Amino acid sequence: MPPYALQLLIALLIVGLTFAVGYPLAIGSGRTVDALDAVLLMFALVNLRTAWGAANAMNGGRAPAWFVVAGLVLAAVVTWAMVRALTPTP
Repeated sequence: MPPYALQLLIALLIVGLTFAVGYPLAIGSGRTVDALDAVLLMFALVNLRTAWGAANAMNGGRAPAWFVVAGLVLAAVVTWAMVRALTPTP
């Protein structure tokens, strides 16, 4: 397994963790957002960015096709989860 794949796997595990944990934070008038999920997703993005940079550096400036597809899918999942975590709920 290439070393950058581990960073991608860690980012995926962090995103999966957001479905199991949460810390609702009141933002006023009875509405809440999930602050812990937002922080965890930020760490997932950092890991994804680290993996992307490593994949490009190791392969002469081009990440492998499987990594590009997996990274884009993971970025979409992180975006969806971030919107879900930061959308105020009653």
